[in-house]
Amino acid sequence: MKRKLTLLLLSPIIFSMSCKNSNNQKSSTPVDVVIISGQSNGVGCSHSEELMTTMGLEKYEEYRTGYEEIKIAYDCWTKDWPASGITFYSQNTSGKKNFVKTRLGQGNGPYTFGPEIGIVEELKEKYANKLFLIKFACGGSNLKDDWLGKTSIMYTNMMKYVKAQLNNLIESGYKPTVKAFCWMQGEGDSYPGYYDVYLDNLRQFVSDLRTDFKEYTGENEMAFIDAGISSAKVWQFYKEVNEAKANFAKESENNIYIDTIAAGMHTDKEPWNEPDIYHYDSDSEILLGHLFAQNFEKYLSK
Repeated sequence: MKRKLTLLLLSPIIFSMSCKNSNNQKSSTPVDVVIISGQSNGVGCSHSEELMTTMGLEKYEEYRTGYEEIKIAYDCWTKDWPASGITFYSQNTSGKKNFVKTRLGQGNGPYTFGPEIGIVEELKEKYANKLFLIKFACGGSNLKDDWLGKTSIMYTNMMKYVKAQLNNLIESGYKPTVKAFCWMQGEGDSYPGYYDVYLDNLRQFVSDLRTDFKEYTGENEMAFIDAGISSAKVWQFYKEVNEAKANFAKESENNIYIDTIAAGMHTDKEPWNEPDIYHYDSDSEILLGHLFAQNFEKYLSK
C-alpha cells in the first residue's frame, strides 16, 4: 500500500518532467542563420519598380508578394554628416523584433530592396523553414570608423540586434546556428587614409565577429562571404579595397571573396534619366543575392 501511495504522489512530478522533456525536444528544432551586413548596397538602395523592366513583371510580382519559406529580421540605418559636422545615424526600415517573410521594401525605404531577395529566390525550395536571415547594415558607413572594434557604434548595435534575434528564435522553439556572415561594404573606405589599412582592419573585424558569435556557431568556424565593391568613379581606390578583400580570402578556406566586377554587376543604368552610380542596379542587386547564396550554401546543414 505504501508503495502504491508513493507512486501516486510521484506521478504528477513524473508527468511534469515528461511534459518538460517533451517541450525541450520541441524547443531544439535546428535551423541555420545567415547574417547580412555592410553599407548601402548591403542595406539595399536598388529601386523595386526597376525590376519590372530588368526581371519582368511576373518576377516583380513574385518578389513583391514575398517568400514565406525563408524569413528575415532586418534593421537598416544610414550614417549622415549634417552641416554642423556632427555625425549621426538614422534608422530607415526595420522589422523590429519580428521575423517576417522576405519581400521587396526591406532596404533603406519602402520602395527599395537588398541582397535578401536574391538569396531567398536561390534557396527557398531547398531550405524552406530551415534557414533564417538577419540583416543589420548602415548606409554611408566605413569599416575604420563605424564597424572596427567591439565598442564601435555599428559593431555594438549590430551585435545587440543580431543576438536579440537569435534569442527570439530560441524562445520560439528553435536552435539557431550561425553559418555565414555576408559582407557588402568597402565603398566608404576607398579613400586616402582608409583603403591602405583595410586589410588589417578586416582581419580584426572578422576575428571579433567569430569570437563574439562563437556561442552560436558550434564547432565549425563561421564563413565570411565578402563581396567586392564596384568600379564606379566615385570609389577612388576601389581596386585597392578589392585587392585587400581578395588577399584576406586567401588566409582561410572559410573566407570567400566575390568578384562583383567580374560577375558583371553594374551601377550605371538606373534610373535611366540620371543613373545612381553609388548603388547597384536592380538586376545586379538580385545577382548579388544569388552570388552570396551560391557561396555560403556549402556551409548550410543538409
